Amino acid sequence: MNLAATVETDDRSRLFWRLQALGWGGTLLLTLGVGGFIYSPASGGILVGVVRAAFGFAASSVALRPLLRAIRRRGRVFSAPPVAAIVLACALLGLVDTGFISGSAHLLRVDLDQPGVRPFLGASIFIRSALYGFWSVLYFGIHYRLDTQRDLLRMAQAEAAARASELQVLRAQVDPHFLFNALNSILAESANVSSVRRITLALAEYLRFSLRQRGEKERLGVELDALEGYLRVEKARFEDNLEYRIEADELAREAPAPVALVQPLLENAIKYGQRSPIRPLWVTISAVVEGGTLAVTVVNSGEWIEENSSTKTGLSNLRRRLDLLYSDEAALDIETRDGEVRARVRLPVEPAGEKP
Repeated sequence: MNLAATVETDDRSRLFWRLQALGWGGTLLLTLGVGGFIYSPASGGILVGVVRAAFGFAASSVALRPLLRAIRRRGRVFSAPPVAAIVLACALLGLVDTGFISGSAHLLRVDLDQPGVRPFLGASIFIRSALYGFWSVLYFGIHYRLDTQRDLLRMAQAEAAARASELQVLRAQVDPHFLFNALNSILAESANVSSVRRITLALAEYLRFSLRQRGEKERLGVELDALEGYLRVEKARFEDNLEYRIEADELAREAPAPVALVQPLLENAIKYGQRSPIRPLWVTISAVVEGGTLAVTVVNSGEWIEENSSTKTGLSNLRRRLDLLYSDEAALDIETRDGEVRARVRLPVEPAGEKP
């Protein structure tokens, strides 16, 4: 038995004894109330009530509980043989319970020949049998509820682990793609030493940002600052053929957002925007918070190019991460108009003070 199973067993055991004490304590109060009207003097009813509650506590713990536990372990609780065994056990306990009280009456010096006492004891055989039957139903019902909650928790934990694993894989696909593009930029400028130096420094700055990321979310401003390094890499490569601008107010910069949220959109904007005849290529990144929603927009001059797996993979990757993190509360839209491509991500802003 592993540690988790041991802890669960201990928790259930503590719950059992608490419910035992509460349930039979309540039965004792009810018995005392009834006995006070039947027995004379009332002290006789009190003694009978205490003994019957003690017997019920012991019988259900020592005799009935092991039987029900064995039935649970074998499964098929509601098939005919287990049900018959439980009914028989409850009937026998009801009979023994009443017989025990009758036999103990002499020791307790309680007169059972009082009017109404003998008929009450006779009827109590069925009452106590039904009580043990009700106890059995509660036993299975509580365990069923606990088993259901445990299974749901395990499913949720497994789903969370799978989501975290998929997010990690999706996240891992982003950084090599950027590194590949940056290295291509360095190779393209290999004859220009000063340009290579600028690109390498900008690349190092961005990689420091990338490597220190451990969680799935970070303040948007952290990525926007890091993307300055990426844009300097591309600016060094394309020189006057690329112009860029980043616009984000303080509220948007402080908003938690998925790591590498803007990067794939920016990469697509530069990669495919360069294929447009419009020069220079203009790229604008803007971010605002409106009505509890963070909107991040990347706009580039040119036309949308629907082509191979590179574009589709990057956007599909981002859409999948948004779905895993926000379900249907986040969206990624691509729009083309008036010689520009606009990619916009909308996602809910988390409550202030919540750590990403």
